[in-house]
Order: sequence, then C-alpha cells, then structure tokens
Amino acid sequence: MIFIALFIFFTPAVASEKKIIFDNFSDQLQIIKRDASYYVQGTNIQVELTNRVIIKTINNIKKQDVLGFHHGVSQVTELFQGTQSNFYLLTLHNENRLAQVLFDLQNIQSTHPKKGILLVQPDILQLHSKAEIQVSIKQYSSIKTTKPDNASKVESPYLELLNIPSLWKKTKGKNIKIAIVDDGVFLEHSELKHITPLFSYDVENKIMSSMPIISNDTHGTKVAGIIFSSHDNIGIDGIAPEADLISIRQPGTWTSNTLLSFQLANLMDAQIINCSWHSQFLLQPIADIVDDLAKNGRQGKGTVVVISAGNNGQQITRNSTESAIESAIVVGASGKTLKRLAYSNYGPTVDFYTYGKRVKTTLSSGGYGVFSGTSLAAAVISGLSALLLSDNPELTVEQLSTQLKIIIKPQVNNSSKPIS
Repeated sequence: MIFIALFIFFTPAVASEKKIIFDNFSDQLQIIKRDASYYVQGTNIQVELTNRVIIKTINNIKKQDVLGFHHGVSQVTELFQGTQSNFYLLTLHNENRLAQVLFDLQNIQSTHPKKGILLVQPDILQLHSKAEIQVSIKQYSSIKTTKPDNASKVESPYLELLNIPSLWKKTKGKNIKIAIVDDGVFLEHSELKHITPLFSYDVENKIMSSMPIISNDTHGTKVAGIIFSSHDNIGIDGIAPEADLISIRQPGTWTSNTLLSFQLANLMDAQIINCSWHSQFLLQPIADIVDDLAKNGRQGKGTVVVISAGNNGQQITRNSTESAIESAIVVGASGKTLKRLAYSNYGPTVDFYTYGKRVKTTLSSGGYGVFSGTSLAAAVISGLSALLLSDNPELTVEQLSTQLKIIIKPQVNNSSKPIS
C-alpha cells in the first residue's frame, strides 16, 4: 500500500497567534487564541491547530500541481480521491505561517480559478475533556461499572424486534464489506476470533493494526460485537457474523485522519461504513466526502454511510455535526416500541429510530458488558443493512432505505417531543 506508506505527519505544533479565518459551507469561521488555547470564535469549542492545511481541488489536479501552489509547502499527501474532486494535505515548512499560507491559498482560489482550488481549511483537532469525549464521540455508549455477571442478564431484543432471525435463513451477511471507523477493535475476543479482517489500520499511529492501544479504546469493540459476534451459543449473536470487516482505528478528530479513514474504507470497497460517533461541529470536507460516497460509491449504487444521531436530546440543526449530513443514514435511539427515546437527538436528517436501550456486547478486555444509545442503534442498522444487501447486492442506498423503513416503521423524524 504505497498510499499508506507515504502518509506521514509532522509532529503537531502550535500555529501562529494570528486569527485563522476560513470558509465552512456558507459561513466564515474564525479561530482565535485565548490564553494558551484556540477556540472557534463565538463558541466555547476548543481546537488544536498544526502545520497542516487541507485543500479541495477539481479532480484533474495532481499532487505535483498542489506542491507548486505555495513556496511554504514542504509536503503534499493525497487524502481522498473523489469522483469530481480530490482532497490533499499540505504540510508547511513553518507552522507559524499557517494564517498567511491559508490567506494566500484562499486568494489563489478566488483570483485564479484555473488553478482548481475549491476549498481551503486548516487541519483541525476538536478537543474534549474526558466527559465530553463520552458525550460527543462515544455517545454515552456504555456503563463501565457493569460486572460480567450482570451483563449476562442483558438481552438483545433488537433481534426479534427487527425480525432478524428470519433474515438469517437467507444470509448472515456473506460477501458484504463493513468498515468500522472507530477506536480500536479487540479481534482476539472469543466472539470475534472467527474474523480475518480484510484490512486493519490505525490512522493515528500509521500502523497496520486496529487493535486497542489505550484504556479508552473500548467503543469499537462494542460496535464490532453487535455486528460480527459469532453464532456459537455463547455470549451474543452478531447481526451479520459472516460479513467482512474493514477495521479502521481513528480515536481522534483531526480532519485529515477522518478523510483518510473514509478513503481507506472506499479503497477497500466497503459497502457499509459505520460511524457510531460525531465531532463537536461539522466541517465541510467531511460532508463533501460522505455526499460523494453516498452518491457514487458501489459503482453508482451508493455507499451506505451510517452515522449515530447523538444522545443530547436535542434537535439536529443544519451543518451542526456529522448527524446533519442528509446523504448519510442517520440513526436515533428507540425502545421496544420503536419510538424515540428522550435522550436521542432528532430532526429532519434522522432516518430511523431503532433499539438503543442496554444490551450485551463484547468488551476490549475480552469479556462482556453493556452497550446503549445511538451508537448501538447505528450498529444495529449497519448489521441489518448488511443482511439486506447480502440478499440483494443491487439495492441502491435509496432502495435499501425503503426496505429498512418497512422493517423499522420509524416515527416522525422531526418531532421535538421525547417519546419513551
């Protein structure tokens, strides 16, 4: 994989104290420095910057063309190759020139359209405290104090609720490739040992392994357990145990890492990409590539990008987080009645509400624990989608969505009244 071998970052460094100004959708965002930290102006959202810039170009602009855009650029790396546009990562000689290089590239974009630059943004890491990580990235996904013997009492009601055992008579997900973009997946778990991943990669450390590295690497294994657990009369039954796994460890929110994660999933021909997370605010490059995949992936049938709605009990507003991307399949949480739970986010971009109460799943420790929230609901939809696509691989994203609606019977998406 030459593409991967070339993807080497410089150590992140602090950017200039100048204002960092860039376009995001139809808005202009400013990142300002307060004390020793950087914030999105007008918010309390803290970010980190470095000596890297992301640009979007028309699709006939090549890497060597981009290298010549600015004398301050030392290295160019391909991030995402779309059908009509490409994304590149520009590493600068000097991190203190970030604001100036952004300004210069934006000026080229506006005054020299033949250069083919469509968008310029800094590479951004959205920062969180530990509790905020659980809210924004981990989706209130687990109860960490649950003991294994308590977990054994937690059932998997979504199986009967969605008539999944009847689908197993036809298929258990064979020939469907599911990418899990999350933190580490513990593939040594007894429920997951039957899996030989098609691809396993850590975008943060640039190594060919998605195994958990730190104690917080718990979420991806829980997602994998819901979808892939073996049918061995022990523990739990995964929804699509015969599907193929593409495991991509992405524990942080650098824009460049997210773009690379989707590129790798696309290169491996993933039919489904599960994203049981979202960041604090939506950046345009993420929305652009999800739109591209959902429209043009799978030879024009569309890649199924599944995103969790979030657990703040709030309405999803335009361009607020990844759950606001209309082309994705966005999933909220329900109980056994398939009506929205009070904590689930809601809004017109939410396609389905499915089971999100406590269930049993696999842990990165090798045991079992509980899982809940819209992260669980998204994993359920990814697994169910794999069964439907395995039975009929020619389904478009729209046709698949129609079949899911028949099975799930979703409630009104944009109701502001919580339902239990």
